[in-house]
Amino acid sequence: TSTQQALAYRERILAAVPEDSNFQPLMTLYLTDNTSPLEIARAREAGHIQACKLYPAGATTNSDHGVTALSTIFPVLDAMQAHGLVLCVHGEVTDPGIDIFDREAVFIERVL
Repeated sequence: TSTQQALAYRERILAAVPEDSNFQPLMTLYLTDNTSPLEIARAREAGHIQACKLYPAGATTNSDHGVTALSTIFPVLDAMQAHGLVLCVHGEVTDPGIDIFDREAVFIERVL
């Protein structure tokens, strides 16, 4: 997700919220192998993006464009830390040899 896409989505959400509501959506970016540190800086400067979501590629529904290897996004993670953005992790390995009920535990052991 780009900052521009997240902000456009925020506007669509706000357009559907009743006028007397004080609801404020907390917007996020979906990290991919192509997310750049510059995009992280744009997200922070925009003022409405609070976090980035890390989905391992293929780990869950609609995660085909997720991160293929954590090392791919190390510069992005550094930028997130520098700009104070939260990292939300869907921690799960996609190894077909790992039982589906063990995939989160193996993610912690292997990836983190």
